[in-house]
Amino acid sequence: MAFKIRSAGILKELDRQDEVKRLSQQRMDEREKLYMSLAGKYGPGTLAQQASGKGGATDSLAITIQALQDPKGFNLSDDLLAPVIASGDALGARKLLETLNGAKSKFEKDNRAFPESVVEEIVAGIITRQPTTKPLDMDKITKLIGREVDEIYLPFLQTMSTTPGEVYVPEYAYAEPVDINEIPKVMATVAKSQAVLAKSEVNILNKRLKVLQEIKNRTDTQQNELFSISDRISSVERAIKNLEENPAEIIGLYGNSYLTKLLESPGGEKYNTLPLPKPLTDAANQYPLVASDEIGKALVSAGVLAEGTIARLPTGELIELVRPQ
Repeated sequence: MAFKIRSAGILKELDRQDEVKRLSQQRMDEREKLYMSLAGKYGPGTLAQQASGKGGATDSLAITIQALQDPKGFNLSDDLLAPVIASGDALGARKLLETLNGAKSKFEKDNRAFPESVVEEIVAGIITRQPTTKPLDMDKITKLIGREVDEIYLPFLQTMSTTPGEVYVPEYAYAEPVDINEIPKVMATVAKSQAVLAKSEVNILNKRLKVLQEIKNRTDTQQNELFSISDRISSVERAIKNLEENPAEIIGLYGNSYLTKLLESPGGEKYNTLPLPKPLTDAANQYPLVASDEIGKALVSAGVLAEGTIARLPTGELIELVRPQ
């Protein structure tokens, strides 16, 4: 009876050892599959960086990629990640994830939604130096996986090995949110700056007005231009006079040009994420009146109007003003 008990124990131990071997084989198969999946999707650089011992665990790389591609997170596609992973930079994907998480945390700290445009901006700023290639050291690959590589992978593996490149992910320049109570002060400051430029406009218009007034037999077009310039001069001079009491008047006269100047002012990008007061939201769809395309270009050259301003001609036609070449 004792012999039978010992035999049963031996059989049980052999079964246990077989199970250990089976599980070990399964882990190696899964590890091999994971390595080859990453190498196939992002290039041999991923395999080489792991074999070099500089890349950390492939499991860690896979987790990083998963976090970057999470639809509820940054939702980056394979195409966007490919240059980063294929570079062979062991920390490339992690650098990107840390930069994105850092930017996101700053928005969340200020109770602001994290915009997709920031993700796009960070990814667009990535600089990669791609890897160089040389024959792969199969001994290292075999040691890495824990056994000889399946023959199906040999033609692929024996052709290439990669010296890792490098990934540079620039730090995101976060713009602190502006105190909404400061907006009226900023509006007034930019309005005062615009008022100084408005005086330049009056000087430019007066010169043109004098030329038109000296023409004895004006055409209808010239006559309409004269009336338009006269009206504009009166409106601008009135807005300058009322600046302290009603800065919204000069804001309305310069419309989308004023708004462009505000957003381009130091720290002006902050206003893109704030609920702006009505004079500013209205300004986006207000078009400064210019008597002619030539006058508009002259005002852009003088800095009175921002380049790219949408202006309105006396006929009602809208034109985009660009600086003369």
